[in-house]
Amino acid sequence: MVAPLTIAVTGIAIIPKRAERALLDVEISATGFSRAFISAEVQLSCRRLEDILRKISPANDSQLARESATIAHWSMTSLKTTSHLPTDQYGTVLKNAQRVYSTSVSFDIRIRDFSKLGTFASQVSTLPYTLIHSVRWALTSTTRQAYESKLRAMAAEDALERAKDYAKALGLTAVWPVEVKEAQWGSHDPNAVMKVQEKAMDMRRPVSDSDPAFADLFFEPEEVTMSTRIDCKFEAE
Repeated sequence: MVAPLTIAVTGIAIIPKRAERALLDVEISATGFSRAFISAEVQLSCRRLEDILRKISPANDSQLARESATIAHWSMTSLKTTSHLPTDQYGTVLKNAQRVYSTSVSFDIRIRDFSKLGTFASQVSTLPYTLIHSVRWALTSTTRQAYESKLRAMAAEDALERAKDYAKALGLTAVWPVEVKEAQWGSHDPNAVMKVQEKAMDMRRPVSDSDPAFADLFFEPEEVTMSTRIDCKFEAE
């Protein structure tokens, strides 16, 4: 009796969804010879940004307050200060070099209301020592969890169809699974089996006759792709 043929395939599932959050990575930083001065300047800009964030964040934990607020969530790191002595191209400290201090604070801001995003980003970009490093589209954790089961099922169905195609091409009719393994996508989380492709945001300023430098930014949202894959082995005869 001839042993069944083993067929190893990878099943893939992809679901695109409209973005639900805009993630802003904001840094407030300054560099100078006076530690006290740059720390004070950075803290001042931090307080101004915090004031802006509090005004557009949920007033309480009620569903109505959360749904009507521009901001879904925000957090900030503690003040970080480093220093160094200037060196030449060979790493040698310059003669009579004065110590240089750098102070920074980072903000993680998640925008719910996209219609207010341009105005908010414009306000932030005008704060002293403030830089928006990146803006990305993302989904909520609730949405990602809701689609995990569907993605797994889709990936399994895809793997089965691939195995049947190979079996048919080889003149085999009966196909059955013998092994299923969730494949890793190279995520930072070693247990992650679903990949969410967050896309960078298209950010550009409109032309303005009055003051183009401070006009509201325009944003073009994109779909966020959820995907997963599984490695499967089938036997066929």
